[in-house]
Amino acid sequence: MLEPLKKYIEKHRLCHPGQKLLVAVSGGVDSVVLLDLLVKAGYGLALAHCNFHLRGTESKEDEQFVRSLAEKYHVPVYVKQCPAHDYATQHKITIQEAARDLRYNFFEKLSKEKNFDKVAVAHHADDNLETFFINLFRGGGLQGLKGIPVQRDIFIRPLMFATRRQIETYARDNYLGWRNDSSNASLKYLRNKIRHQLLPEIKNITGNFESLYQSLDYLKEDALMLETLLDRERSRLTNIQNNRIVITPESTPSGLTGNLWFYYLLKQYGFPRNETEKIFDAFQSKSTGKHFFSEHFELLVDRDTLIVRKKVSSAKKQFPIYATDTLLDDPIKAALEIVSGNAIDPTLIKNPNNGFFDYRKLTFPLTLRKWRQGDRFQPYGMKGSKLVSDFFTDMKLSLFEKEATWLLESEGVIVWVVGHRIAEPFKVTKNTEKVFSIRLVG
Repeated sequence: MLEPLKKYIEKHRLCHPGQKLLVAVSGGVDSVVLLDLLVKAGYGLALAHCNFHLRGTESKEDEQFVRSLAEKYHVPVYVKQCPAHDYATQHKITIQEAARDLRYNFFEKLSKEKNFDKVAVAHHADDNLETFFINLFRGGGLQGLKGIPVQRDIFIRPLMFATRRQIETYARDNYLGWRNDSSNASLKYLRNKIRHQLLPEIKNITGNFESLYQSLDYLKEDALMLETLLDRERSRLTNIQNNRIVITPESTPSGLTGNLWFYYLLKQYGFPRNETEKIFDAFQSKSTGKHFFSEHFELLVDRDTLIVRKKVSSAKKQFPIYATDTLLDDPIKAALEIVSGNAIDPTLIKNPNNGFFDYRKLTFPLTLRKWRQGDRFQPYGMKGSKLVSDFFTDMKLSLFEKEATWLLESEGVIVWVVGHRIAEPFKVTKNTEKVFSIRLVG
């Protein structure tokens, strides 16, 4: 299997001999064979093992076995104690989900700390087949049916070309020891039901799994082609504005329904298909202001665009600004200075990203805060006051833009709707001797 492994790695450009690999080793036959092959292929590597404490003495023996493998191959080993039960209870997820989160979080953190180039995990062709059926039964689309990716970020799967039988044969022929996980025999897990009940029946009917392996390869290729074409179209319709993603869907590409097109536009932000259908309906019905949420993002329907941003904290904070400050990094980036009244370029005053104020009319420290319902100010050039919410409406700001806007106050009086309009009472006049300026940067 050594030559097929080398060819598979080269074909998929998973890594090269000069790179440093972290190999995930559970102690099972798959990871033991992967370790043996990578050592023989000449890679510099170390082992990583998670003890989930799920099987009592067995878990301890698995850990000790992995440590003995490190001694056998003369390579470093990193072991993490990962109490999966506690993590699952805390995060209200299944034990399997908890183990996966803990495992991959450990691998990623260790890779950064120890400068590993790639993390090799031992998924193989039969794992891929089982995953296909799991996703099929759960109603997965093309992304789920194409199975386990050969490479995702730093994670590589060099054994995806091999079947479980080939791996076990290699282990026996090379006198490799391994640990058996007793939970793999339990039929309470869907994967084990597929492995022990469904796949044997399919093999009885078809004689082998070659056609299924081929179908999975085709699905991967089809998905890659589709993603490549869709990425081009998404890029054309997407702009980044003020840390927000603005998507202009335009017309639906030929051959796709509107619902399906919105799914492909938005799935990278974690919106499932049933949610993108609702977003499409809201967009079609011109429901401006309609708000949707995924795990890490929120989306706003705004006229003929979709605005996406990462979820932000709803906490209302205030930030002081002192007369001696010269630079702000948080919550806005700005340069501050005090200058003579006759040193101001009139063209700069017209730029909404610049705030110029009569210094003697300000009381320090000033305060930066988010707007609240009922806030009023007197916009530059107006005689009377105006609700900030009405000002936002006149400016045609979206909900996200409103939430991102800061107000500058002096003793509770609004001095500036930052980035939009200063207040009339604080403007610079011909009688202004000293000017306090705030210029937004970046």
